[in-house]
Amino acid sequence: MKRLLTQILLLVSVLCFTLKAGADDRWETLRAINWVENPTNHTRMGRFGELGPYQFRAATWRMHTNKSFQLANQREAADAVAIQHYEWIKRALVKAGIDASPFNIAMAWNTGVDNVLNGRAPSVSYDYAERVTNLVHTFKRNAAKAPVAVVADLPAVEVKRPVIGMVHFAVLPDAPRFEIVLPPPAPEPVVYTSHEPAPGPAPALFVVTTTATLTPRLNLMPSLTY
Repeated sequence: MKRLLTQILLLVSVLCFTLKAGADDRWETLRAINWVENPTNHTRMGRFGELGPYQFRAATWRMHTNKSFQLANQREAADAVAIQHYEWIKRALVKAGIDASPFNIAMAWNTGVDNVLNGRAPSVSYDYAERVTNLVHTFKRNAAKAPVAVVADLPAVEVKRPVIGMVHFAVLPDAPRFEIVLPPPAPEPVVYTSHEPAPGPAPALFVVTTTATLTPRLNLMPSLTY
């Protein structure tokens, strides 16, 4: 049990370190961009040629993949390109010494990296970035309220096939021990009497004897007497 608790505490520590070290707003930002760009995930093309959950244009799509632009409507393909485009914007902002925050990434997503770097982003892009940022904060706040389940790797127990009505357990080393306890069989009933049984066959309770003998008697039919 002590070793099991140690394993759980170690797992929680690693989990917390991983969350802190890999803290990134990418997933929340992309989800928010999807909600702002195409909340109903419709598949029709926009008036500027936008397509898919993230409303990619053909030029942006071809920056990151050689696949057909029509695949922008497929979620898996769109997500893959969205991640690449997010990282491309993030690298460009970091290289220019600009904070790669959800606000700046969203603004660059809407108006282009060059306009953000040169400070020429229109007001509509600022509004767009504010909507994305508000959604990112909402997603994080909701995630913080949700319960987190920590699953530890417990020692495995192998159950072999039953043979002749028996079950064999192969328990790995240091695994929790247990045993199967069956109830004792019910005792056979014993009847006690006030007399001991007599040895041998039981004696007869009574004997019937008679001294009468059977005497045969012959009677002739009347028709044979004439």
